Amino acid sequence: MAESIPEEIVVDILLRLPAKSLGRFKCVCKRWRSLISNPGFVRSHLQRLKARDSIPSQRIIVGGNPLKTVDYEALDGCGKGRLVVPHWIKIFWVPRIVGSCDGLVCLIDRSSFHIYNPTTREYIELPGSDVVDQNKLFYGFRSELFYGFGYDSQSNDYKIVEGVSLGGVDWDVAILSLKSGSWRRIQVQFEEESHLEVFGMGGVYWNGALRWCASYGNLRQRGMIMSFDLSEEKFHWELPFPEVDGKIDFVGLGIHGASLFIYSSSQDPRIEAWIMDEHGRGGSWTKWFSIDCIPAFVNCNTPLGKKPLAYTRSGKIVLKMYWNQMILFNPEDNTWKEYPIHIDYLNGYAIYLETLLSPYLGGQPSRN
Repeated sequence: MAESIPEEIVVDILLRLPAKSLGRFKCVCKRWRSLISNPGFVRSHLQRLKARDSIPSQRIIVGGNPLKTVDYEALDGCGKGRLVVPHWIKIFWVPRIVGSCDGLVCLIDRSSFHIYNPTTREYIELPGSDVVDQNKLFYGFRSELFYGFGYDSQSNDYKIVEGVSLGGVDWDVAILSLKSGSWRRIQVQFEEESHLEVFGMGGVYWNGALRWCASYGNLRQRGMIMSFDLSEEKFHWELPFPEVDGKIDFVGLGIHGASLFIYSSSQDPRIEAWIMDEHGRGGSWTKWFSIDCIPAFVNCNTPLGKKPLAYTRSGKIVLKMYWNQMILFNPEDNTWKEYPIHIDYLNGYAIYLETLLSPYLGGQPSRN
């Protein structure tokens, strides 16, 4: 009977299913395995996923040994999956998370980069560049270093970007194409009076560009979001930080569904976040949430202190506290519960989609 169902109907049904279910359905028959493994089907499934509410398919992945993915909706009682799933990857060093895009997560160790799909458990290893000392990138010793990972729609390719600002004026930037597996080097010059400073190493990918919080020229005190367009490979000063009453230092960016958000300093007792749905320059910020001091974490106002990671469908907020703890906070009654997860060291994190996308665009992927 299944063989008599027209191919277009089978495809339409399968495209509506979660990536994990499709991974299991590859074992149903050779026909389904071939169909689900087809790159065109994988790309169509990804586009459908991104066109609707993608939050149910989003997970947090946190760095460490092993890597761990967290289903924050499950802890909130809205999901049915496993709350925490460990990922053992054959990497000698404990990897640091660079970022994620379309279900692929970019990792860095002391000598190389790795692209990993936590849903399919496929990964590849890529060389480091000669622009930046890999050890310094891995350990995050220098504030002038930065990196990111995202998708170039013009070339249908994924790119790793890393660089170093030399005196805040001249930047050395290296770009790796996932299709070619090789690095290219470009130099970027800014106006001498720009006084560039990037807040945090890891860029956030959103709508075709990597983005960092930064200061620029006479906007040094207020700050701007700097973007790197992955298709034209150029930097832009995209938009200013939200205008707020009182002194609030915005220091980081995050992703909620298809929206970009910015959050305030972890060294302030209050946590404030603003969100933007529109793309690019000219967009506007909307205040998302503001949390006063959480009594149980009154001494958490340090550089390694609190940081919002995700926002559940019921309105609760996933927060990183200190360097090894995660909580789910309810802003309606100021209550919280701790995740039943032990983190030796939260060596970076990313929000990723559960997709079937292979990290290897030119041959057979490695499988964990």
